[in-house]
Amino acid sequence: MFGFLKKKKKSLIAMDIGSNVVKVLRLDLNEERPVVTHFGMKDLPPEAIVDGEIMDRELVIQIIQDCAAEAELPNEPVASAVAGRAVIVKKIVMDKMSEEDAREAIYWEAEQHVPFDIDDISLDFQVLQEDVGADQMELMLVAAKKDMILGQAELIREAGFEPRVIDVASFANQNSWEFLQKGIGKTEVAPESEVPAAEGNDNIDDFADEVDEMPEPAEANAEFVALLDVGGGVTNVHIVREEVPYFTKDLPLGVAHFTEEFQKQLGLTWETAQQVARGNLEGVDRDLVQDIVRNVGSEIYKGLEPSLSYLKTAGEADGIDRIVLSGGGAHLPGLREYLAEVYSIPSEIADPLAMLDYDADLFADGEAKHLSPLLTVSIGLALREGVAS
Repeated sequence: MFGFLKKKKKSLIAMDIGSNVVKVLRLDLNEERPVVTHFGMKDLPPEAIVDGEIMDRELVIQIIQDCAAEAELPNEPVASAVAGRAVIVKKIVMDKMSEEDAREAIYWEAEQHVPFDIDDISLDFQVLQEDVGADQMELMLVAAKKDMILGQAELIREAGFEPRVIDVASFANQNSWEFLQKGIGKTEVAPESEVPAAEGNDNIDDFADEVDEMPEPAEANAEFVALLDVGGGVTNVHIVREEVPYFTKDLPLGVAHFTEEFQKQLGLTWETAQQVARGNLEGVDRDLVQDIVRNVGSEIYKGLEPSLSYLKTAGEADGIDRIVLSGGGAHLPGLREYLAEVYSIPSEIADPLAMLDYDADLFADGEAKHLSPLLTVSIGLALREGVAS
């Protein structure tokens, strides 16, 4: 009734700036199923971003602008994400108190858990359990170095866009995964990092005022799902259970490491090795490719073990129940099968586009299915709506 009075949901443009690729994506959130209205993707040269550090700023800005032009993006606010060693996500326990008091005490608590000067970080938290006994409560602490957030925001501004939200990539991935599981609707799971406003710009959301409460702890029979986002230089491990994040860690291993081994052991050019990493095995020794993937992939297995040991020690889980692969590494030949084998659990490739509508002209034949696991962070960011007007 009175549908014409309903406020339209305001879209945010997702801008995922990775080590190897820049992706931009916009959703129309006002339909029953969100609709992809704009999409663009551009490769970054290997020397543009190294170990998360921008080495050629002008080149990265140009690639962002070229990507935006290709997608014909409208002039709307941007949601982007950060990841890496300068982002800390950790569950902590502290004395029970009101949220207002906790916002003051959290800085002292953070000093005990964050390996950075407290004056150099932006942080937020969510209460996971209000009572864990002994008059204490459990929180999820999220901290990021201010210079990284400022740098990401300024990069977006220099490319000609307004940064509205700087999120944590692992939470954007979780947002995408939960949306896919629920089938319809938008989930709110992660604290947003505050984007400091440029001079004269006071329209940026303050994350401290916008964060929703975390869901209640999961039921005992709920699955522990390991969301593995295998990017260009880093694999993010994000373990969740019914919307509650339990563990987040970045492993210093990504598609580039597999590609280097393809080059060395198969005698390929970098470009051809990249194609192998993307699943194109034409003209190469398939058995050797599988062996390389298993050998390099064993480092992901070793990197996951401390995460599982932590959960076991904390008495929260005996292990993980499912693995979901995303990012460029989702197409590495045999990686999904290898992880399913060593853990003896189901392993699948994320497909967030499956629950979205889009114009067929946005993607070439078969491209949507191939690109879908690469878009988990982008879609997770775009599912966040801006301030309603």
